[in-house]
Amino acid sequence: MANAKTSNKPVKTFRFKGVAASVFENVSEDGESRFHKVSVQRIYKQGDEFRSTNSFGRDELPIAVLLMQRAWEFILERESAKPSDAEE
Repeated sequence: MANAKTSNKPVKTFRFKGVAASVFENVSEDGESRFHKVSVQRIYKQGDEFRSTNSFGRDELPIAVLLMQRAWEFILERESAKPSDAEE
C-alpha cells in the first residue's frame, strides 16, 4: 500500500476577526488525485494563552460563512489551474 503524501501545513488560510478557515491539500494513496479539506476555527485568548474552538457565536457565523466562501473559491481556482501552476 502506497503512503499518501500528507502535510500539516495549510496551503492557504483566510482570517477575519478571530475566525480562520484553513485549506489543506491532500493526495490520494495512489498519488493519482488531489483533494482539499477546510478547517474552520475561532481563535480567542484566555489569560495569556491563545486557544481555538469550532464553536461560533451568533455574530461569528456570518464571518465563518464568508471565509468558507473564500476557501471554496480558492479551491476552485486551484483545481482549475494547470498542474504546474497549482504547485506555486
